[in-house]
Amino acid sequence: MKLIIIFCFLLSLGGCQGKPEGYVIKGELEGAPENEWVFLTNLGQSVYYDSVQLKKGHFEFKGKVEGPELRCITYFKDPAQRVYGWDKIMTIPIYVENSEIQVSLPFAEIPSKSVNEIPGNLRIKGSHSHDLYASYKVRVNPFVLKNDSLFDAYRHVYYYKKGTEEDVFCCVREMNAMRDSIYNVGVEFIRQHPDSPVALYIGQNLKVRAYARENAKLVAKLFPEAIKITPEGEKTLKVLLEQPLYVGDVLPDFDVLNTDLQKVKLSDLLKKGHYTLVELWASWCGPCRADIPHLKETYERYHGKGFEMISISIDDDMEAWVKAVKEEGMDWIQVCGANGKSYYKECMKLFGVTGVPSCVLVDAEGLVLSTNARGGWLNEILASIYQD
Repeated sequence: MKLIIIFCFLLSLGGCQGKPEGYVIKGELEGAPENEWVFLTNLGQSVYYDSVQLKKGHFEFKGKVEGPELRCITYFKDPAQRVYGWDKIMTIPIYVENSEIQVSLPFAEIPSKSVNEIPGNLRIKGSHSHDLYASYKVRVNPFVLKNDSLFDAYRHVYYYKKGTEEDVFCCVREMNAMRDSIYNVGVEFIRQHPDSPVALYIGQNLKVRAYARENAKLVAKLFPEAIKITPEGEKTLKVLLEQPLYVGDVLPDFDVLNTDLQKVKLSDLLKKGHYTLVELWASWCGPCRADIPHLKETYERYHGKGFEMISISIDDDMEAWVKAVKEEGMDWIQVCGANGKSYYKECMKLFGVTGVPSCVLVDAEGLVLSTNARGGWLNEILASIYQD
């Protein structure tokens, strides 16, 4: 009996006391202004878990999580703008788990929400999940940063006409390669750490709709059954396997209204044997209207070779829609989503998009060839198809 009591006492003195009751995040932001507020939020800054004022550059958050969660230490340069102006929202992503976690970074080096680069002086200790997350970011960030720089170059040569068409195509091909690399890094990380919360996070953010539905099924199979039945596991499987539209799918069919406000089936508008761009837009959408000149150029260039276009408006105001079509001189097929209101129209749901403009390119067999067929991406594909 004495031996049992002594053994229990020794355990109480040692490190084997079970899991901690909660988390403590101890932060040091050297050079931070006194009494400024920092927040513990979700990644989108839509949920606030805690807030505290900085004291001599230090802060502390306490709480409890059911399991590791990716959150953000957030500082607002302009407290009046907590939604817009990503360059004024400063964030440190951190995986929170029930342990003591130490965070240190010079205040001046906190990156804005719009920056993907990881600060070289950032130190986060005490969270095993964050260690995994950091290792993933180290692998994927070179491709993310390269893609960012390529997109800047693409904007320069495509929108500002500061380069040749081949310059545009070169940017597009390289960005496609970066997209594939980001996808492959994510899949490989899931393969190596299938039971980690980081794998679930990656699974929920993979651009699976840009690949065949079978690819998504292969990724889903990497997760152990014990993980799949958890709430986060079920959420991940839903994101992977239940996208409305993947590359390789048959284009969904639904009712649309023509300019005479008569109902027709989208499938009846597709010409067999022709490549077709199906665009979602609205008369009130500034970016949609700005892109119409580019679409007109593409249509005029390839229509004679068999290329077709169908624009589906999500306008509720039929007069405004018809007026915009006439003003813009859109000579291709024009229809309007018949069911639902504004963003809740059936076509938005079936295409799996939340905003306009959005474009899907359909091949000669009626299968989705690209879910991101805009601008230089569209022209690069068509140039290859029609050997232009």
